[in-house]
This record gives sequence, structure tokens and C-alpha cells, in this order.
Amino acid sequence: MTFLVDLATGTLMRSTRRSHTLTGLATLVLAAGIVLPANAQSRGNDGRPLDRELVSATRPLSTEQQGQVKAFAATQLEALADGDAEDLIAARDALIQDARRPGVTGVFLRAFSSELVPGIEKVLQQQGDGMQTMRAENGLRILAFLRTPEALELIVATTNPNDVKDKSRRLVAAGLVPIAVEAVPQSGLGSAVLTSTARRLSENLVDDSDWIVVLEDLRAMNAIALNRILTDENRSEVRDMQFNAYARLANGIASSDAPSPIVKAIYRAMLGLRERLADNSTAGDISTRQIATTLQEMLKRIGSAAVRQWDGLEANPDMFEAYEGTLRVGAQLFSLLEGRPNAKINALAAPMAAVTVNGSTRESYNQALAGLKAALKNLG
Repeated sequence: MTFLVDLATGTLMRSTRRSHTLTGLATLVLAAGIVLPANAQSRGNDGRPLDRELVSATRPLSTEQQGQVKAFAATQLEALADGDAEDLIAARDALIQDARRPGVTGVFLRAFSSELVPGIEKVLQQQGDGMQTMRAENGLRILAFLRTPEALELIVATTNPNDVKDKSRRLVAAGLVPIAVEAVPQSGLGSAVLTSTARRLSENLVDDSDWIVVLEDLRAMNAIALNRILTDENRSEVRDMQFNAYARLANGIASSDAPSPIVKAIYRAMLGLRERLADNSTAGDISTRQIATTLQEMLKRIGSAAVRQWDGLEANPDMFEAYEGTLRVGAQLFSLLEGRPNAKINALAAPMAAVTVNGSTRESYNQALAGLKAALKNLG
């Protein structure tokens, strides 16, 4: 299936409902393939496309080939940094097209990355909205298809809320991680690089206050955990980071007197994780048991937070659903990790779920609150 981009306006990439739809749309378009018009074909300074032999090189580029890459990259970077919207989009598409051409090799991508990353980093350092935001976000999209450690480093750095205050940039960056970690042989991405990337994401997301961005960070971590180039040891390490990130988020939620929107991120991320969690043959091993213990503590904190914030949850059906869903899906994940249902964990999820069955009446709310308190006490 192919999805089209309005290359003249960039409408799809710059939705006015950015915080809710941008990343899903951008990732969908980038992953499925961008349809380029004839005038967006990649060309060097003399008007000729970059040689197929260059893009598919398996040995270090010759001096002449390096010059072609340098000249082409410089032309497109100039348009990215200083061009109008139409030139900017055309430059983005030309660069992405070469990075995605059939037979592209890691050798070419490393050379391409060496020329592009420094210039895109300068674009990302510029603050402002409007065109500057458009330049930065499209620079991130170019980086994603380079699939090199240097490009990935810049993308992940952009997810840090302490350094990047623009949540739309953080959102785009997090949503592009699943593309950026799909390694091409010899591109430099390996198990250690991906593990380090997951660690940085887990650190950044805990400091983020926007639940949509946190959700994309959690999804990005899951994409890394599923990546085929991870060693078994690193995969277990990344899974542990995932659940510890959930636990740290739960700590912040539990400290609040009001329902926290961050629970929405946990709930939706867990729905995706449930579908992709390691099969039951891993249940019961040491690393999985450790993850299950972390998950249990996280669910206890969410349950305790629900009790503390109960009045607010009753007044907000959307938040009630998020807390209920987190406990319910968390219990299902716990069963997958343990290889069998756990009565105490299931009892923690049951009271709020009953409200959705029995209806939002005073009696059902009172019964749910009493049941949740009893389940927490029984869980210890």
C-alpha cells in the first residue's frame, strides 16, 4: 500500500492537530514509501542522478565518488536550511530517495551520513516555529533513513525534554526511531548501539510531561526490543529497561493527587506490547521473572494511585478507562510473563473493570473502590 505526501505544502507532515496525529501519520508515510514526482529525483550539481554503482558500493568510496556525495548533500542541505517550503520538501524527498534506493549499502549510508549529519545538526539547533520547525522536523525524517549511529544519536537527543522544549519535535523524533533502527549491513548499527539507544529513551521519557510523546517513546523502545540484530542478552536488557520505565512513570503518577494523563501512554503502549511480547516459552526464566516482579510493583502503584485519585477518576470517564485498562492489560501481561494467571493480580484489575460492565452508578463506583482497596491489601 502506498501513501501520498502533498509535496507542495507538506500538509500531512504538518497537521494542525500535531500532538494527536503527527507521528502516526508521518511514520505511516515514511514506512510505507513516499511517492516522488519526476522533479524530486536525486541529482548531483551537474543534473545527473547519483550513480547506482555509488549507492550500492560495498567498498570505501573513491575520491571521485566522495566528491559526488559531498556536492549532492551540500546542495540539498542548503535547500533544507535556507530554501522555501517547496524547495525544502523537494530536498528532503531527494535525500530520502537515495537512502532508500534498492540495493543501498551501509558503505554508502555511512558516507552519506558523514556529509548530512553535521548540517542537519545545525538545523536542529535553531529555535523558532513556522519554517524553522518545518526544517527541523524534515531534517529528522532524513536522519531516520540514514540508519547510522550518528543519525540515530541526533534523533534520540531530540527526544530529551530537558533540552528540546518543542514537543512537536520530540514527538516526530520518537515516532521515527522504529525506522532509524532498521539496520543495513555495514551501516554501523549493532546490538550495543541499539541497547544504548533504548537506555537513553528510557531516561528521556520519564522526564516528559506530554503523554503523546511518552507513548511514542515507549513504542520506540518496543521497536528496539523486537529488532532482529539484538543479541539475546541485550534483548533481555532492553525488556528490563522497558518495564522499569513503566515503573518509574508509575512512581510519578502515584505521587499526584489528580489523575495523570501519563496513564494513557502506559495503557496504549501496553496494548501494543501485549501483542508482541515474547512467546510463552520464555515464561519462568530468570530475566522474565525479574520483569514480572517489576510489573507487579508498577501495577500496585497504579492501583494505589487510583484509590488516592478516585474522586477525579469518577469525574473523568476517559481517565477512568485509562487506569482500568492499565490494570487489566497489565494483568494480562503478567500472565504472559509468568506463564499462568495470577489470582491476586487479576483481583487488582477486576473492580474497575466491573464498573464498565455494571454501569457508572454510585453503587458500582463504591463497590469498585472497596474491591480495589481489598485487592491492594491482599497483594501486600
